[in-house]
Amino acid sequence: MRSVTRAQHLDRDRLDQLTLAGLRDALRHARTRVAAYGDGRYDIGGLHDAADFARLPMLRKADVLAAGEDRFRDPAFTRDQVTVYTTSGTSGQILEAWHDPANYAHDRACNIRRFAAAGGRYRPWSRLVHFKPFPLDTAWYQRLGIFRRSVVYSALPVRTRVEHLLRERPHAMIGYPVMLRDLLRGMRPDELAALRRTLRVVFTESELLTPEVRRQLTEGFGVPVFNEYSAYELMHIAFDCAEGQLHIAEDRVHVEIVDPDGRPVPDGAEGHVVVTGWRERAMPLLRYWLGDRATRHAERCACGRTFARLELTKGRADDYVTLPDGERIYAGTFIGMAISTPGVAECMVRQDPAGNITVWLVPDARTGHGFDDLARAAREWLHGSAGRPFDLDVRRADTLELTRGGKGRFVVSEFRR
Repeated sequence: MRSVTRAQHLDRDRLDQLTLAGLRDALRHARTRVAAYGDGRYDIGGLHDAADFARLPMLRKADVLAAGEDRFRDPAFTRDQVTVYTTSGTSGQILEAWHDPANYAHDRACNIRRFAAAGGRYRPWSRLVHFKPFPLDTAWYQRLGIFRRSVVYSALPVRTRVEHLLRERPHAMIGYPVMLRDLLRGMRPDELAALRRTLRVVFTESELLTPEVRRQLTEGFGVPVFNEYSAYELMHIAFDCAEGQLHIAEDRVHVEIVDPDGRPVPDGAEGHVVVTGWRERAMPLLRYWLGDRATRHAERCACGRTFARLELTKGRADDYVTLPDGERIYAGTFIGMAISTPGVAECMVRQDPAGNITVWLVPDARTGHGFDDLARAAREWLHGSAGRPFDLDVRRADTLELTRGGKGRFVVSEFRR
């Protein structure tokens, strides 16, 4: 734990050396132990610096599934020796990721570091409620009563979740943004007042947190919101500090921001997120394409941490609809519309193979707005965001479609130009 705490304050040269050593070890292990990395594309004659790593091919989830997941696993590990995470299915594809014990233990330590970054709002003796669509293991420190948590199944009726929450009187909550928005809508003013008497912080994870959603949760629950950027295939990637900056966990992952061809772009330029978890041995995924769009910034943060910062911009690169002139509208825009339009609880967008766009609105029953008014307001907001009108159909939905992993399926497009 001490090394995890110190790492976030190492100078840039030390961090670069740590990353390079980690990448060399990861590539050496993958080349000698994992079948998928045995071909010539991964024989690049050594790594002189992290930039050399960009000479390796990018790897997408579809590539892993097409080749067979077992080809990316070290045969020295068996299923009962590893922690298994199954991807949520947001992309429409499901992958079973294996994590070796040492890497998983480091991930747990990074979670404690993440909590500490909240500036004392969540302490080892605090009560935590964690909303999740599946059971969670109990870590060794939780068995000792440290960072103990109560896990609440997120698919339970909202009233059941609210009752559990109020019984626990938590100091902290964790959940996907879509779960927390649903919880917020399901609470009466007196229940929110009771919750605020103990609540000190909200943590979000696993789903795009737009500025609008952060503001809604902060105002609704009355406490600061701290985000974590993670993926089931790689676990912990980045965490928020008290300055509101998302820091890359450079002591476990190498994050590249690349153009569509996989070439790194300069710091500050927007591109696609590619991640290598260089501590992973059971199922190493080298230069793994996550599909999110972001910018990277290497300057020291005002919080004092030297870890580079990541700014997520538009969500997954494939979560968009395409207008007739080729312009793309990403998921974050539609989430922003739902947050900004009174009477709209959630929205989801579908584009069929012919290019027709349908926006499904989930009305917020508490407001009493008529659906025709909601549809008109949604059209006006989206047309204003795009800078011009475009054809779209607006329909009513009772609930937001979720993936098997509990995430919102906000945008799905079958249209290909």
